[in-house]
Amino acid sequence: MIEEFFKTEKAHVNKELEKYFAQLRKTEKDILLKDFIAQLEKFILNDKAKRIHPVLLSAAFSGIVNPMYLEDQLEQIREVSIAVELLHSGHLIHDDLLDDDPIRRGKPTFHMQLKNELNQIYKDLNIHNKDEIVRLYGRDMSILGGTQGYLLGLDILKSAKFPEQPKMLAINEYTKAMDFLMKGQLIEEYMNYNRITMTLEQYLNIAEYQRAKLFEKSAKIGAILAKGNIQYQIKPLSDALLSIGQAHAIRDDIIDLEDDIKAKNRSKIVYILAVQNTDENQSKRLNEIYHKDNLTRNDIKEVKNIFTETNALLIAEHLSKNLVEQAKNNLKDIYPDLNKEQKIFFNEFSDFIYEREF
Repeated sequence: MIEEFFKTEKAHVNKELEKYFAQLRKTEKDILLKDFIAQLEKFILNDKAKRIHPVLLSAAFSGIVNPMYLEDQLEQIREVSIAVELLHSGHLIHDDLLDDDPIRRGKPTFHMQLKNELNQIYKDLNIHNKDEIVRLYGRDMSILGGTQGYLLGLDILKSAKFPEQPKMLAINEYTKAMDFLMKGQLIEEYMNYNRITMTLEQYLNIAEYQRAKLFEKSAKIGAILAKGNIQYQIKPLSDALLSIGQAHAIRDDIIDLEDDIKAKNRSKIVYILAVQNTDENQSKRLNEIYHKDNLTRNDIKEVKNIFTETNALLIAEHLSKNLVEQAKNNLKDIYPDLNKEQKIFFNEFSDFIYEREF
């Protein structure tokens, strides 16, 4: 059911995004801003995007709202759901820029997309410091583009046709999500530049801020707009999504293990767990390998072996599984219970996070 549900809902989200950007282009008068909107649209309307956050928002709303009124409000909540996708996209733009990643979902990241466009314009021009100008353009416009994503999502919520009180509560949750995303990024960058070794506690804290909180806030916004009971419906659903979000971050690290070894990334959970359990020789070899300029296949294999010998991979798997079980227990505490289809969805989504291989 989960894959079919996502396929159907993702199509609705993409349709809403297309409608939204068409309206933005129509209402914007400045030709330069129109071009910038087109650049944002090109990045965000990527077929490989999963659209998890708007799906969670819609599912939470549909799971709590009185089924008698669902059909009348379904289109309305789908229009609102793209607010969290724009927030997520804004964060991806900033994250890719800070990491200087060239590819996102099989296509150029936003700053690379902009650099490629300007390189085309400058192709036949003899400009002093052309490469530096192009680099700065990609950087500066991506800082603005990510921030614009946050604000566009906020504007969607502000314009939503829902009663004022739940709408204001939803906006409050949205701004909290923005705050958590930025705090998580600040902590991570501070640690990277100051060469602070990340502990498991710090890893889970950053995972909560940058991943789990947006899962939780997406579902919470949907539940609030459905007028769910704060204590007995919204809180256990929020707690479940926090656990699922952390499990999602851990699962991503397990899936991306080899790429993270190649990048010598020390802020991933398997590395952190391994370092806590290495003997003197293993610790020395990890340190030597992670200080190399380029890693060989044997280096990567040796690191993987150390991760296995220290039980780092096994512990990460268990931690992810325990978080999913915790989430499913939270889902059982929701009262009145979620509507049948959405109850199945959230339970299957919990399992999907742990079992997925991509």
